[in-house]
Amino acid sequence: MVRSTAVQRPAGRRGPAVVGLAGALMSAIGDVLILGRPSSGRDFDQAAGMVPSHIDPDNAWRSLWNGARLPVRRIHAGTLTGNVGIGLLQWLAMRGISRTLPAGRERQVAEASATAFAVAGVLTHQCCATVILAYKKAMEEPLGSDDEARRAPRSATPLLAISTAATLGALAAYSASLTVAALRRRDSAGAWQAVVTPLPSVMATLLSFGALPAPVGGYARPASISIGLMAYFAITAASDQRDSHRRAAGSMVH
Repeated sequence: MVRSTAVQRPAGRRGPAVVGLAGALMSAIGDVLILGRPSSGRDFDQAAGMVPSHIDPDNAWRSLWNGARLPVRRIHAGTLTGNVGIGLLQWLAMRGISRTLPAGRERQVAEASATAFAVAGVLTHQCCATVILAYKKAMEEPLGSDDEARRAPRSATPLLAISTAATLGALAAYSASLTVAALRRRDSAGAWQAVVTPLPSVMATLLSFGALPAPVGGYARPASISIGLMAYFAITAASDQRDSHRRAAGSMVH
């Protein structure tokens, strides 16, 4: 009986990346459901025409007024969809990708930050829904004195700020761990893996989508983070498949 002498390679990233792509698509749909409207990215950020005249808005969260005029069922559906996309599918994908790293500190950081990202992302979605529903309630309350502007509700905005910062921080830690692990490698796959990480894709969409014209800007802008992650997972899946074909061809030659 002849035993195979082939060395078993570690699991690739394509499978987890495809799962992550599905999760990022779900969270993008959730973002659009709770906030999307036909406008430019700039008008979305300013919530142009959406803030009632009797409300003194909190400018830090002004864009959330875009969702205050949407049906409650749509807001709840978007929140649930986003939570599943982030808290389950993207978590599974990021954990799966982290387990392709060599055992060591980078893998531990990646696994921990993947979980932190999922928890913070779900909390961010929940806080967004809470703030939007509070804005919706304030919008529908009867007017008082015409000379007195009401302040926008702020009960959940401090937690929203913390969870948003935690989401981006966890994504930064995850990306850094992938980069450090890739730089330790000495092959062509390590070179692109050092560059292709979630944070650059997310920052690119966050910084650019505010300039998108109407009507696409008002739908793409709230999904900036999710679309950036979609790009990362798609590139990872395609690149890993290419590298797998290249390794297979090399094995046949030898």
